[in-house]
Amino acid sequence: MRTICLIGMGPGDPEFLTAQAVEALRACDVFFLLEKPGRGKEFLGDARRKILDLHRGPGAYRIVTAESPPRAPAQEGYLDVVADWHAAKAEIFGKLFAEHLQDGEKGGVLVWGDPALYDSSIAILRRVQAHYPGEFAVEVTPAVSSLHLLAARHAISLHEIGGDFLVTTARRLLSGAAKGFDSLAVMLDSNAAFAQIDPEDFYIYWGAYLGTEHEVLESGPLKEIGPALAEKVRLEKERHGWILDIYLLRRRTEPAA
Repeated sequence: MRTICLIGMGPGDPEFLTAQAVEALRACDVFFLLEKPGRGKEFLGDARRKILDLHRGPGAYRIVTAESPPRAPAQEGYLDVVADWHAAKAEIFGKLFAEHLQDGEKGGVLVWGDPALYDSSIAILRRVQAHYPGEFAVEVTPAVSSLHLLAARHAISLHEIGGDFLVTTARRLLSGAAKGFDSLAVMLDSNAAFAQIDPEDFYIYWGAYLGTEHEVLESGPLKEIGPALAEKVRLEKERHGWILDIYLLRRRTEPAA
């Protein structure tokens, strides 16, 4: 039996790896990386290599790479587009695992953030297991997520005392997900969806490139800073070629003390 270890690496800073994640890294014989093409995207692969060099030592591990397949535009049929994208990734990973992982070995896949929070890696590996029945076991190591880091950077709680909050996506925010919630965290945006909703009395806590040297933070009443923050998102994407951002919207006029 061969084992695939999904290891949550957190927001990118090696210091955010848990002790369990470091132990999992050191148990792996080979690491698999799908590299995203495009300006600035090499940073994502470099961050993974930096973590491996720190905890395994340069040259002390095997690494196998392939180009990550692009996801088709999803104007309609979003779930079908994502399913096709997952299938393409599963096919690539399956072939890499079959060719480069020997019986009894462990293969590592470093997952940005936490594998269980808006990440497709678990679903993709289930597809691999279905295509190669009985050949691969899957182990998952959790991580500190950008959601936790956002709250820490702004020194806030994710919810009010005794309250609840919604974790959602920009796509669902634009479909009215904010209705009925006093606190909601929005992931997978990158296009300033907050600027396209009714600001109401929302206060926004925003962060991008959390846990990296490019980290930027902003906060304030959405009515007041929304347009300027949307422009900042555009400029950051232009500067780096990509952006990973996350924000919390909370209904109030002033930040918590």
